Amino acid sequence: MKIEFNLKQSTPKFNLDIWLSDKEPVMNKFQLKKVEKIYQHYLELKDDFREFLNSTDNIVDSEGTTLSAIDIYNAIEYYKIRIEKLWLIFNLKLYKTYNVNKDTQIRYIVMRAFWIDDKGKPFRKFSKNLGAENKVLVRGKIPTGDLDAVEDYILTLMWDLYYFEYISDDEVGYDEEGNIVILTD
Repeated sequence: MKIEFNLKQSTPKFNLDIWLSDKEPVMNKFQLKKVEKIYQHYLELKDDFREFLNSTDNIVDSEGTTLSAIDIYNAIEYYKIRIEKLWLIFNLKLYKTYNVNKDTQIRYIVMRAFWIDDKGKPFRKFSKNLGAENKVLVRGKIPTGDLDAVEDYILTLMWDLYYFEYISDDEVGYDEEGNIVILTD
C-alpha cells in the first residue's frame, strides 16, 4: 500500500530518545544493586523497542502473522506501557493513606503505589498496611526502617506482577494484603 503523503515531512513525530530520556531512571549504586536484574531487562527492552521502531522489514507477531498498521501502532503502545511500568519500579513513589475501622474508629496507615493498566492509565494497585497510626508513628513520623521494608515489599510485588504479565507462565497467588505474588516452591 502507498500512502498519499511524505511521512518524513509530516508531524507529529515520536522521538524515542527524547521520550526515554525524559524519565530515564537516575539511581545511586545502592538503588541500582536492588534492581540490577530488572535494570538489565529494561536495557534489553529499550534495545528491542529501538530495533522495532527502526525496522523497515515486514513486521510479524510471535506466531508469524504479518501486522497491519493498527497492529503496529498497538505494538508501539504495548512497548511504551511496558517501559512505563519499569519506570514506576525504578522511580518508586509511595503514598501514605489512612483507612479507618468503622467499628473502633482507629486509623490505620496504609502505604500505596500505582501501576499502569493496559490502556496506559495509572491506578492504585499495591498496598501495605503498616498498622494502627498510634502504634506505627514515632514522634509523628514513620520510622525509616519501616519505610525501607515497605519499599522492598512493594518493589518485590511490582517486579512479580511485571514478571507475571510479560515474562513467565509461573503460578501466582495473593498475599495477605491482596497483592498478586509469584508462588515459589
